[in-house]
Amino acid sequence: MILKQIHIYDVRNISEAKIEFGNHLNILYGENGSGKSSVLESIYLLSSGKSFRSRQITKIIKENKNKLTLFGKLESKDKTTTLGIEKSSSGHKIHINGESVNQISALAMSLPVLVVTQDSHKLLEAGPQWRRQFIDWGLFHVKHEFHTVWTNYRRLLKNRNQALVNKASRSEVEAWNEGLASYGVTYSELRREYAEAVLPYFVKYTALLLNNENCNLIYKQGWPKDIDLYECLNNQYDRDRISGRTAYGPHRGDITVIMNGRDAKDHVSRGQQKLLVYALNLAQIAYLKEVSGKETLLLLDDLGAELDLAHSRKLLGLISDRFAQVCVTTANLESLPLEGFQDLKLFHVEHGTIHTA
Repeated sequence: MILKQIHIYDVRNISEAKIEFGNHLNILYGENGSGKSSVLESIYLLSSGKSFRSRQITKIIKENKNKLTLFGKLESKDKTTTLGIEKSSSGHKIHINGESVNQISALAMSLPVLVVTQDSHKLLEAGPQWRRQFIDWGLFHVKHEFHTVWTNYRRLLKNRNQALVNKASRSEVEAWNEGLASYGVTYSELRREYAEAVLPYFVKYTALLLNNENCNLIYKQGWPKDIDLYECLNNQYDRDRISGRTAYGPHRGDITVIMNGRDAKDHVSRGQQKLLVYALNLAQIAYLKEVSGKETLLLLDDLGAELDLAHSRKLLGLISDRFAQVCVTTANLESLPLEGFQDLKLFHVEHGTIHTA
Protein backbone atom coordinates (compact mmCIF):
# COMPACT_ATOMS: atom_id res chain seq x y z
CA MET A 1 0.00 0.00 0.00
CA ILE A 2 1.01 3.62 -0.59
CA LEU A 3 0.83 6.41 1.99
CA LYS A 4 -1.28 8.93 0.08
CA GLN A 5 -1.86 11.45 2.84
CA ILE A 6 -0.77 12.37 6.34
CA HIS A 7 -2.31 14.97 8.62
CA ILE A 8 0.03 16.17 11.38
CA TYR A 9 -0.95 18.03 14.53
CA ASP A 10 1.53 19.38 17.09
CA VAL A 11 4.68 17.43 16.23
CA ARG A 12 7.73 19.49 17.24
CA ASN A 13 7.50 22.80 15.28
CA ILE A 14 4.61 21.63 13.08
CA SER A 15 1.30 22.97 14.40
CA GLU A 16 -0.74 21.50 11.57
CA ALA A 17 0.15 20.13 8.16
CA LYS A 18 -1.69 18.09 5.56
CA ILE A 19 0.57 16.43 3.00
CA GLU A 20 -0.50 14.62 -0.17
CA PHE A 21 2.38 12.31 -1.12
CA GLY A 22 3.29 11.12 -4.57
CA ASN A 23 3.32 7.41 -5.34
CA HIS A 24 7.08 7.19 -5.75
CA LEU A 25 9.82 9.71 -4.92
CA ASN A 26 8.98 12.51 -2.49
CA ILE A 27 11.61 15.14 -1.69
CA LEU A 28 11.29 17.48 1.30
CA TYR A 29 13.81 20.32 1.24
CA GLY A 30 14.48 23.34 3.40
CA GLU A 31 16.89 24.76 5.93
CA ASN A 32 18.03 22.79 8.96
CA GLY A 33 15.44 23.01 11.72
CA SER A 34 12.62 23.80 9.31
CA GLY A 35 10.68 20.61 10.11
CA LYS A 36 11.74 18.22 7.33
CA SER A 37 12.83 15.45 9.68
CA SER A 38 9.69 16.01 11.75
CA VAL A 39 7.62 14.94 8.74
CA LEU A 40 9.59 11.69 8.51
CA GLU A 41 9.30 11.30 12.27
CA SER A 42 5.52 11.69 11.97
CA ILE A 43 5.36 8.97 9.30
CA TYR A 44 7.44 6.68 11.51
CA LEU A 45 5.21 7.42 14.51
CA LEU A 46 2.15 6.58 12.44
CA SER A 47 3.72 3.24 11.53
CA SER A 48 5.32 2.18 14.81
CA GLY A 49 3.92 4.34 17.59
CA LYS A 50 7.42 5.56 18.41
CA SER A 51 10.03 8.03 17.19
CA PHE A 52 13.41 7.31 15.64
CA ARG A 53 14.73 10.58 17.15
CA SER A 54 13.71 10.52 20.82
CA ARG A 55 12.31 8.16 23.44
CA GLN A 56 10.71 11.03 25.36
CA ILE A 57 7.27 11.89 24.03
CA THR A 58 7.43 15.34 25.68
CA LYS A 59 10.31 16.26 23.34
CA ILE A 60 8.24 15.33 20.29
CA ILE A 61 4.99 17.11 21.21
CA LYS A 62 4.92 20.77 20.22
CA GLU A 63 5.78 23.19 23.00
CA ASN A 64 2.81 24.20 25.19
CA LYS A 65 0.70 21.31 23.85
CA ASN A 66 -0.16 18.15 25.76
CA LYS A 67 -0.58 15.69 22.89
CA LEU A 68 0.19 15.05 19.24
CA THR A 69 -2.19 13.58 16.69
CA LEU A 70 -1.56 11.91 13.34
CA PHE A 71 -3.92 10.67 10.65
CA GLY A 72 -2.89 8.77 7.53
CA LYS A 73 -4.61 7.40 4.45
CA LEU A 74 -3.20 4.35 2.69
CA GLU A 75 -4.22 3.22 -0.78
CA SER A 76 -3.73 0.16 -2.95
CA LYS A 77 -5.40 -0.83 -6.21
CA ASP A 78 -8.55 -2.05 -4.50
CA LYS A 79 -8.39 -0.85 -0.89
CA THR A 80 -8.19 2.28 1.25
CA THR A 81 -7.07 2.15 4.90
CA THR A 82 -7.10 4.98 7.43
CA LEU A 83 -4.75 5.10 10.41
CA GLY A 84 -4.79 7.39 13.42
CA ILE A 85 -2.71 7.78 16.55
CA GLU A 86 -2.82 10.19 19.45
CA LYS A 87 0.10 10.27 21.89
CA SER A 88 0.59 12.07 25.17
CA SER A 89 2.64 11.58 28.31
CA SER A 90 -0.22 9.51 29.73
CA GLY A 91 -0.45 7.01 26.86
CA HIS A 92 -1.79 6.60 23.34
CA LYS A 93 -4.94 5.92 21.35
CA ILE A 94 -4.91 4.08 18.02
CA HIS A 95 -7.57 3.79 15.34
CA ILE A 96 -7.58 1.80 12.12
CA ASN A 97 -10.47 2.42 9.74
CA GLY A 98 -12.25 4.28 12.53
CA GLU A 99 -12.10 1.42 15.01
CA SER A 100 -10.12 1.49 18.25
CA VAL A 101 -7.11 -0.86 18.29
CA ASN A 102 -5.12 -1.96 21.35
CA GLN A 103 -1.90 -3.23 19.78
CA ILE A 104 0.61 -0.82 18.23
CA SER A 105 1.84 -3.72 16.10
CA ALA A 106 -1.35 -3.36 14.02
CA LEU A 107 0.00 -0.04 12.74
CA ALA A 108 3.28 -1.59 11.63
CA MET A 109 1.46 -4.41 9.87
CA SER A 110 -0.59 -1.87 7.91
CA LEU A 111 2.33 0.44 7.04
CA PRO A 112 5.83 -1.10 6.93
CA VAL A 113 8.41 1.70 7.23
CA LEU A 114 12.21 1.68 7.30
CA VAL A 115 14.26 4.79 8.03
CA VAL A 116 17.92 5.57 7.31
CA THR A 117 19.40 8.53 9.18
CA GLN A 118 22.85 9.96 9.84
CA ASP A 119 23.01 7.68 12.89
CA SER A 120 22.29 4.54 10.88
CA HIS A 121 25.99 3.61 10.68
CA LYS A 122 25.42 2.48 14.28
CA LEU A 123 23.72 -0.56 12.80
CA LEU A 124 27.26 -1.82 12.13
CA GLU A 125 29.50 -0.20 14.72
CA ALA A 126 27.29 0.24 17.81
CA GLY A 127 25.90 -2.37 20.18
CA PRO A 128 24.15 -5.56 19.03
CA GLN A 129 20.71 -4.26 20.10
CA TRP A 130 20.64 -2.20 16.88
CA ARG A 131 21.18 -5.31 14.76
CA ARG A 132 18.69 -7.37 16.78
CA GLN A 133 16.04 -4.71 16.19
CA PHE A 134 16.87 -4.68 12.50
CA ILE A 135 16.47 -8.42 11.99
CA ASP A 136 13.37 -8.57 14.22
CA TRP A 137 11.70 -5.87 12.09
CA GLY A 138 12.07 -8.11 9.07
CA LEU A 139 10.83 -11.20 10.90
CA PHE A 140 7.76 -9.35 12.15
CA HIS A 141 6.68 -8.69 8.57
CA VAL A 142 7.48 -12.06 6.96
CA LYS A 143 6.79 -14.64 9.68
CA HIS A 144 3.28 -14.74 11.11
CA GLU A 145 4.38 -16.74 14.15
CA PHE A 146 7.18 -14.35 15.06
CA HIS A 147 5.16 -11.89 17.14
CA THR A 148 3.82 -14.66 19.38
CA VAL A 149 7.27 -16.19 19.84
CA TRP A 150 8.83 -12.77 20.51
CA THR A 151 6.11 -11.76 23.00
CA ASN A 152 6.28 -15.01 24.97
CA TYR A 153 10.07 -15.06 25.07
CA ARG A 154 10.20 -11.48 26.40
CA ARG A 155 7.54 -12.26 29.02
CA LEU A 156 9.38 -15.35 30.29
CA LEU A 157 12.73 -13.56 30.26
CA LYS A 158 11.27 -10.71 32.30
CA ASN A 159 9.88 -13.17 34.84
CA ARG A 160 13.16 -15.07 35.16
CA ASN A 161 15.12 -11.85 35.55
CA GLN A 162 12.71 -10.62 38.22
CA ALA A 163 13.16 -13.87 40.12
CA LEU A 164 16.93 -13.38 39.95
CA VAL A 165 16.66 -9.79 41.20
CA ASN A 166 14.41 -10.95 44.03
CA LYS A 167 17.04 -13.56 45.03
CA ALA A 168 14.43 -16.30 44.59
CA SER A 169 15.37 -19.92 45.23
CA ARG A 170 17.05 -21.95 42.52
CA SER A 171 13.91 -23.96 41.89
CA GLU A 172 11.83 -20.76 41.46
CA VAL A 173 14.31 -19.36 38.93
CA GLU A 174 14.66 -22.64 37.06
CA ALA A 175 10.88 -22.97 36.81
CA TRP A 176 11.12 -20.46 33.93
CA ASN A 177 13.94 -22.25 32.10
CA GLU A 178 12.00 -24.80 30.08
CA GLY A 179 9.59 -22.32 28.51
CA LEU A 180 12.34 -19.74 28.01
CA ALA A 181 14.56 -22.29 26.28
CA SER A 182 11.74 -23.57 24.07
CA TYR A 183 10.75 -20.14 22.81
CA GLY A 184 14.39 -19.05 22.73
CA VAL A 185 15.43 -21.84 20.37
CA THR A 186 12.49 -21.12 18.06
CA TYR A 187 13.25 -17.38 18.16
CA SER A 188 16.90 -17.99 17.32
CA GLU A 189 16.11 -20.34 14.44
CA LEU A 190 13.71 -17.81 12.92
CA ARG A 191 16.49 -15.22 13.02
CA ARG A 192 19.02 -17.60 11.50
CA GLU A 193 16.66 -18.58 8.68
CA TYR A 194 15.87 -14.94 8.00
CA ALA A 195 19.54 -13.94 7.80
CA GLU A 196 20.15 -16.75 5.31
CA ALA A 197 17.13 -15.74 3.24
CA VAL A 198 18.09 -12.04 3.09
CA LEU A 199 21.75 -12.73 2.29
CA PRO A 200 21.38 -13.11 -1.53
CA TYR A 201 19.59 -9.75 -1.67
CA PHE A 202 22.28 -8.15 0.49
CA VAL A 203 25.03 -9.52 -1.77
CA LYS A 204 23.15 -8.13 -4.78
CA TYR A 205 22.93 -4.60 -3.37
CA THR A 206 26.49 -4.51 -2.02
CA ALA A 207 27.62 -5.44 -5.52
CA LEU A 208 25.58 -2.59 -7.00
CA LEU A 209 26.46 0.04 -4.38
CA LEU A 210 30.04 -0.94 -3.47
CA ASN A 211 31.10 -3.10 -6.42
CA ASN A 212 31.79 -5.87 -3.94
CA GLU A 213 30.09 -9.28 -3.90
CA ASN A 214 32.27 -10.78 -1.16
CA CYS A 215 29.85 -10.13 1.70
CA ASN A 216 28.17 -12.37 4.24
CA LEU A 217 25.80 -12.23 7.22
CA ILE A 218 26.57 -14.43 10.22
CA TYR A 219 24.00 -14.85 12.97
CA LYS A 220 25.24 -15.50 16.52
CA GLN A 221 22.58 -17.13 18.66
CA GLY A 222 23.51 -15.66 22.05
CA TRP A 223 24.72 -18.81 23.83
CA PRO A 224 27.56 -21.33 23.21
CA LYS A 225 27.07 -23.43 20.09
CA ASP A 226 28.00 -26.70 21.73
CA ILE A 227 25.32 -26.67 24.45
CA ASP A 228 21.52 -26.85 24.57
CA LEU A 229 19.91 -23.58 25.71
CA TYR A 230 17.92 -25.31 28.48
CA GLU A 231 21.08 -26.91 29.84
CA CYS A 232 22.90 -23.62 29.48
CA LEU A 233 20.30 -21.78 31.57
CA ASN A 234 20.50 -24.43 34.29
CA ASN A 235 24.30 -24.33 34.36
CA GLN A 236 24.35 -20.53 34.47
CA TYR A 237 22.20 -20.14 37.60
CA ASP A 238 24.98 -19.14 40.03
CA ARG A 239 26.40 -16.44 37.75
CA ASP A 240 22.96 -15.16 36.77
CA ARG A 241 21.99 -14.93 40.45
CA ILE A 242 25.02 -12.73 41.14
CA SER A 243 24.42 -10.44 38.15
CA GLY A 244 20.62 -10.40 38.51
CA ARG A 245 19.97 -11.06 34.83
CA THR A 246 19.90 -13.90 32.31
CA ALA A 247 23.23 -13.95 30.50
CA TYR A 248 22.41 -16.32 27.63
CA GLY A 249 19.66 -16.51 25.05
CA PRO A 250 18.59 -14.81 21.82
CA HIS A 251 18.24 -11.53 23.71
CA ARG A 252 22.06 -11.58 23.56
CA GLY A 253 22.18 -12.59 19.91
CA ASP A 254 23.91 -10.60 17.17
CA ILE A 255 24.44 -10.52 13.44
CA THR A 256 27.87 -9.82 11.97
CA VAL A 257 28.29 -8.20 8.56
CA ILE A 258 31.32 -9.68 6.83
CA MET A 259 33.09 -7.97 3.92
CA ASN A 260 36.11 -9.54 2.26
CA GLY A 261 36.28 -12.10 5.05
CA ARG A 262 36.45 -9.57 7.90
CA ASP A 263 34.01 -7.91 10.28
CA ALA A 264 32.86 -4.83 8.37
CA LYS A 265 32.51 -2.62 11.44
CA ASP A 266 36.26 -2.78 12.06
CA HIS A 267 37.65 -2.82 8.53
CA VAL A 268 35.66 -0.46 6.29
CA SER A 269 35.46 3.32 6.08
CA ARG A 270 32.53 5.38 7.41
CA GLY A 271 31.39 5.94 3.83
CA GLN A 272 31.42 2.20 3.13
CA GLN A 273 29.53 1.59 6.38
CA LYS A 274 26.76 3.91 5.20
CA LEU A 275 26.54 2.10 1.86
CA LEU A 276 26.39 -1.27 3.63
CA VAL A 277 23.50 0.04 5.76
CA TYR A 278 21.66 1.11 2.61
CA ALA A 279 22.31 -2.34 1.11
CA LEU A 280 20.91 -4.02 4.23
CA ASN A 281 17.75 -1.91 4.13
CA LEU A 282 17.22 -2.44 0.40
CA ALA A 283 17.75 -6.17 0.91
CA GLN A 284 15.04 -6.28 3.58
CA ILE A 285 12.62 -4.30 1.41
CA ALA A 286 13.24 -6.51 -1.62
CA TYR A 287 12.88 -9.73 0.36
CA LEU A 288 9.66 -8.56 2.04
CA LYS A 289 8.16 -7.67 -1.33
CA GLU A 290 9.25 -11.01 -2.81
CA VAL A 291 7.72 -13.21 -0.10
CA SER A 292 4.62 -11.19 0.85
CA GLY A 293 3.98 -8.65 -1.88
CA LYS A 294 4.19 -5.85 0.71
CA GLU A 295 5.70 -2.52 -0.25
CA THR A 296 7.84 -0.75 2.34
CA LEU A 297 7.92 3.02 2.70
CA LEU A 298 11.60 4.02 2.81
CA LEU A 299 12.56 7.21 4.68
CA LEU A 300 15.98 8.73 3.91
CA ASP A 301 16.84 11.58 6.25
CA ASP A 302 19.32 14.18 4.98
CA LEU A 303 20.49 12.12 2.01
CA GLY A 304 22.57 14.94 0.51
CA ALA A 305 24.75 15.00 3.64
CA GLU A 306 25.01 11.21 3.82
CA LEU A 307 26.45 10.41 0.37
CA ASP A 308 28.44 12.09 -2.35
CA LEU A 309 26.77 12.95 -5.65
CA ALA A 310 27.88 9.77 -7.45
CA HIS A 311 26.63 7.41 -4.75
CA SER A 312 23.42 9.44 -4.29
CA ARG A 313 22.77 9.02 -8.01
CA LYS A 314 23.43 5.29 -7.83
CA LEU A 315 21.19 4.83 -4.78
CA LEU A 316 18.32 6.89 -6.18
CA GLY A 317 18.63 5.00 -9.45
CA LEU A 318 18.27 1.67 -7.66
CA ILE A 319 15.26 2.96 -5.73
CA SER A 320 13.68 4.32 -8.90
CA ASP A 321 14.05 1.02 -10.73
CA ARG A 322 13.02 -1.40 -7.99
CA PHE A 323 11.05 0.18 -5.16
CA ALA A 324 7.75 1.94 -4.65
CA GLN A 325 7.45 4.90 -2.28
CA VAL A 326 10.35 6.87 -0.84
CA CYS A 327 10.53 10.09 1.20
CA VAL A 328 13.85 11.95 1.21
CA THR A 329 14.89 15.06 3.14
CA THR A 330 17.71 17.39 2.19
CA ALA A 331 18.94 20.82 3.23
CA ASN A 332 20.37 21.37 -0.24
CA LEU A 333 18.18 20.36 -3.18
CA GLU A 334 21.12 20.77 -5.56
CA SER A 335 22.97 18.00 -3.72
CA LEU A 336 20.53 15.43 -5.11
CA PRO A 337 20.83 14.22 -8.73
CA LEU A 338 17.12 14.37 -9.59
CA GLU A 339 17.33 14.80 -13.34
CA GLY A 340 15.49 12.10 -15.25
CA PHE A 341 13.05 11.18 -12.48
CA GLN A 342 9.51 11.11 -13.85
CA ASP A 343 7.39 10.35 -10.77
CA LEU A 344 8.80 13.03 -8.47
CA LYS A 345 7.07 15.33 -5.99
CA LEU A 346 8.80 18.23 -4.24
CA PHE A 347 7.86 19.84 -0.93
CA HIS A 348 9.41 23.00 0.49
CA VAL A 349 9.51 23.03 4.29
CA GLU A 350 9.87 26.34 6.12
CA HIS A 351 9.28 27.07 9.83
CA GLY A 352 7.06 24.01 10.25
CA THR A 353 4.96 24.76 7.17
CA ILE A 354 5.00 22.43 4.16
CA HIS A 355 4.34 23.73 0.64
CA THR A 356 4.07 21.66 -2.52
CA ALA A 357 6.78 23.03 -4.82
